[in-house]
Amino acid sequence: MKGELPTYRNIWTLIRDHLPKKGRGSKENVPSTPEPKLPKELEGALRTLYSNYEKNYKAWEQNSEAQAKGLTPPVFIVVCNNTSVSKMVYDYICGWDTGKTYPDGRPILTPGQLSVFNNVKDNNWAFRPNTILIDSEQLESGESMTAEFKQLAAREIEEFKTEYRNRYPGQDPDKITNEDLLREVLNTVGKAGKLGEHIRCVVSVSMLTEGWDANTVTHILGVRAFGTQLLCEQVVGRGLRRISYTSNDQGMFEPEYAEVYGIPFAFIPCAGSNKVPKPGLPPTCVRSLPERIDCEITFPKLLGYRYEISSKKLTPDFSKPGCHYSLSTADLLPTINTFICLLFNFLPNRDCVNRIQSRLVQENHVSTGLNPPHSQHSQTSET
Repeated sequence: MKGELPTYRNIWTLIRDHLPKKGRGSKENVPSTPEPKLPKELEGALRTLYSNYEKNYKAWEQNSEAQAKGLTPPVFIVVCNNTSVSKMVYDYICGWDTGKTYPDGRPILTPGQLSVFNNVKDNNWAFRPNTILIDSEQLESGESMTAEFKQLAAREIEEFKTEYRNRYPGQDPDKITNEDLLREVLNTVGKAGKLGEHIRCVVSVSMLTEGWDANTVTHILGVRAFGTQLLCEQVVGRGLRRISYTSNDQGMFEPEYAEVYGIPFAFIPCAGSNKVPKPGLPPTCVRSLPERIDCEITFPKLLGYRYEISSKKLTPDFSKPGCHYSLSTADLLPTINTFICLLFNFLPNRDCVNRIQSRLVQENHVSTGLNPPHSQHSQTSET
């Protein structure tokens, strides 16, 4: 505890002075050693939150029925302030390259400190990573998309290419970059049968605040400043999506919990937690089966709408009631009056205007009722 609040509720104030201020692109932040060195408060928060996650993961691992129905493992996310901090946290969690090599040229790797999230297996990088790093530097480098991963995930990558081809008809899916694949892994976290289904931990820099719809997030750690409650809501919202919508015997949803550290959200109470995670009711996954491809229903892709007018000639019939409109010269009187007033202002000879007025009155059999004003032009003419 720090005062009246838990230490890990707003951990940033305790660790910000001990972390790099700039991203990996800055020369000032080149680490002296590849081993990640985290502040003790941050390391304690990671281990404490991880110990709770491990209980959730083991409960999922033992729930074979839920796995058979497509329930993917729970997800732990870490939101950092810059790419230097995210790389440190990522290496601490899943392992790092020591910079040394074996006699056969293979890199000497150190396993991560959190075993469930480890990306090192048998002194080599695991073909399917359990933890991914999502930030601008990682997207540009594409280090996570190794040749082994592409080979192991060939089926999922091919499905992604098919979806990519349908989504962007003019694009070539064979030119998909490592950046595209890494984004697809992130976008499919928690989705069975997709590239991201095996991901258990995501370390990110400002890329999980909104628009990410994974519903298996159960643990969140904030390693950055949260200046507004809106930002707190956006990040915490990643863990507020229900995993199961199966009702119990009373017709109600079973409660689901998310463990959150490092995000000072005023709405969240500081006391109480789900110490012994209870697995929810297994969902029913609705999906297509390859052996029933002959039952596939396809729908045409709508490109737009076109209006066609019948070529039959339209012939009006004015003999029907309501098709006649009578227009009397009296209806035109206001227009005639306005016209004559304009003539008085623009024609220099008043006699000319009088003749026009008389002609209009005779032809239309109406009286204009005007007493034309004596304009400057007409007075000059009379003189």
